[in-house]
Amino acid sequence: MATLSKHPLIMFTLGVAVGYLAHKYRKEIVDSANRAAEKSKDFVLQQRENLEDLIASGKEAADDAGQG
Repeated sequence: MATLSKHPLIMFTLGVAVGYLAHKYRKEIVDSANRAAEKSKDFVLQQRENLEDLIASGKEAADDAGQG
């Protein structure tokens, strides 16, 4: 495998093949990347809300402990 990876014709052929497939499926690649970005944004927003809820409950517990 190491010998094949050093051969320039094989590397050129692999580059052409990857380029062709990337061009052929570019719309699907862009769509899936956009979906992944949207899911990651939703995940970050959900985690931020969870963290805010956790901080609020911690403050409430601290206030209750300070009064009691």
